Amino acid sequence: MEELFAKMQKSLIHLNILHKLFVEANNYTPEEKADIYDIYKRNSDELNELVRVLNLDSQLYSVKGRQMILADIIEYILLGRGYYSVKTREDKGKFIKLILHLANMLMAYDTLTVSKNLRDKFLQALKNEIAEVSSEPKFSELNNFHGKVGLKNGVSEASKELDKYFDSLLPKTAGGLWHELLVYAFLLRSNVGYVLPLLLSQRILSLEKDIVPPDFLIITYDKHIYGIEVGTKKEIQSGSFSLKTSIPTATLDTINSRVSDRCPICNKWIPFCEFVIDKYSNLDEKIEGDEVRCLEECSKYDKEYIAEGNCPFTKYSRKRAPSKQYTNHKYADGLHYHYRCVLNKVSEEKKREIITAKDTIALKTHYPYYYGIEDLIKKEESNNTEELENDQESEE
Repeated sequence: MEELFAKMQKSLIHLNILHKLFVEANNYTPEEKADIYDIYKRNSDELNELVRVLNLDSQLYSVKGRQMILADIIEYILLGRGYYSVKTREDKGKFIKLILHLANMLMAYDTLTVSKNLRDKFLQALKNEIAEVSSEPKFSELNNFHGKVGLKNGVSEASKELDKYFDSLLPKTAGGLWHELLVYAFLLRSNVGYVLPLLLSQRILSLEKDIVPPDFLIITYDKHIYGIEVGTKKEIQSGSFSLKTSIPTATLDTINSRVSDRCPICNKWIPFCEFVIDKYSNLDEKIEGDEVRCLEECSKYDKEYIAEGNCPFTKYSRKRAPSKQYTNHKYADGLHYHYRCVLNKVSEEKKREIITAKDTIALKTHYPYYYGIEDLIKKEESNNTEELENDQESEE
């Protein structure tokens, strides 16, 4: 990531050098000063005043909406410029793989919720690099806070105000950013049509009115258009867009997506494993559903290694079964945990029982999958199959 950020910073430095050249009077000859400089300076001053009036600079960095701004920067890199690097089918697989690795990194950022050590280092670095941040009203309070912060109600130990401030320091926490990027990968892999990300165009203007579009538009191969909204609780917004444009809009469920598994024991997200990343990014692999049975399917580690809790990506999710003694413990409640966290919490005797059982049902992980457009996926699969058959008949 540092290479991408360094390149982006060079672009900003480049533009600033160009601006400083023209705004500095000493750079001009007497003839140029009366001509080029005066025109440029007059326009620059007017622009600065309009930036102030419109409060435009706050859309690039400020406490309010900062998490959205930070997320937009990452999405600009990947979706505003990154698609130029994707030219072939193989490139698309690598691009999907990049998104999955980035999602894991974003999940790591979220460990600042529970790691006081990393949080302190992060805040100190911000203070050193962006001095104005340390003057923000809640900065000192967060710096002195020792508990969990930025988690859901009942788990966070901070006030709502401190939770909100903490969220402002990270790019769309609690999965907001990585869900949007993973949905893009999911739509590409589902082959439902041409995918138009509108994540950077959250308001479309006309002279008299504007509309709030969904996160994606899909142009299907049979020339229909659908809107795709990431996450629930936006039904009114999606309905308004559909009424104004006659474009039907579907909502993808992120709440029940297994990408959103935060271990209830350690409160850290459970990231994608190497097996999932490699297989999901291989576009020749057919993937049905979202669940992976680790002991039966994993090709990275053997069963003993996984059963002993050595893989940091394995999830544990099990309902208690009276006939199976190894499920008789408090974590057999159907929630999704880090398997290693469960092993560390149960008694030594129960730990041996669980390891010995090699429970193929309980030990699992998941591919990115979002519910809400199953009918569209089936429709496009049917259309693609029919088109392929027609092509084969034509060749014959």
